[in-house]
Amino acid sequence: MGVHATLSKRCKSLITTAVTVAALGGVAAAATPASAAGGDDGAGTGVTLLATSLRGANEVPVPGGPAAGDKDGAALEFIKIDGDRVSVAVTWRGTGRPTRLHLHQGAKGTNGDVRIDFSGLLKHSRRHSVTGTVEVQDPALLDALRNDPGSFYANLHTAEFPGGAVRGSLHKVTVAAFDFRDALDNFRASVVRGRQIYECKATDAGGYAYAQRDVDALLEGGIHHTFVAPGSGTPQWVAPDGSAVTGAVLSRTPNGDGNIPELDLRATSSGRHHGLLAGTTEILRLNTVGGVAPSGACEPGSVVGVPYRADYVFLQG
Repeated sequence: MGVHATLSKRCKSLITTAVTVAALGGVAAAATPASAAGGDDGAGTGVTLLATSLRGANEVPVPGGPAAGDKDGAALEFIKIDGDRVSVAVTWRGTGRPTRLHLHQGAKGTNGDVRIDFSGLLKHSRRHSVTGTVEVQDPALLDALRNDPGSFYANLHTAEFPGGAVRGSLHKVTVAAFDFRDALDNFRASVVRGRQIYECKATDAGGYAYAQRDVDALLEGGIHHTFVAPGSGTPQWVAPDGSAVTGAVLSRTPNGDGNIPELDLRATSSGRHHGLLAGTTEILRLNTVGGVAPSGACEPGSVVGVPYRADYVFLQG
């Protein structure tokens, strides 16, 4: 399938509805929906933006419990925290229409309590997306969400997968400051095929080990991902329309043994000023699988490519 959200048409006519939420015993209870609200805009002072890429493989099935983990499903979700108002924008593909939409508190690989319930907004979903706002009367919960978003995850449930269809841990948006009404103009492009490339080089401690030389990946939408030059350490993404960006790593998040870390990168335009990647200011590399350099002894100068998968979320503004 093509680039999530963007190549199929960026959704701008999105319905925003406000509901009130109260946290009760670690489980969020939705109150009666309020009137439609249309003024939820971008990231101002005191506003926190979060993002996640949801996959079926991230779900943690409960033994003997309801079906969970739609291997064909995927979703892209954004969260905005502004005072006691929490807004959500989510788009999905490859899975059924959501029956429930939640934020849980829990680390990767574990199941946690529902802390914010967006399910009341789903009646306003349009095609394969929904946006809306709830009020959360729990300052401690909101502080935790702002300060430690990685301890929370989003998921959506469907009739086929009542235990959870797709899931993704939250990540803070640190550079991009998009108008939240246009949140779904941001997009995800997953690796179609890719390798992390390593070269056996001398180490400061003596001996030899594999060190990053390059990356060679084809992403959805025909985006080519490499280093600017082998050994430069500077990643770049080039779209078929000539738009392009380079990246500078802001932070790394471990993602389990055998997987390269997740990344937050500052993006700088290096190609055409119009096109798919034009306006991109930040890139998140999420849901990484594989790609780790081989360990042990190596032949000096030898080069190896290690297959990997990941989702790249391109953020504008």
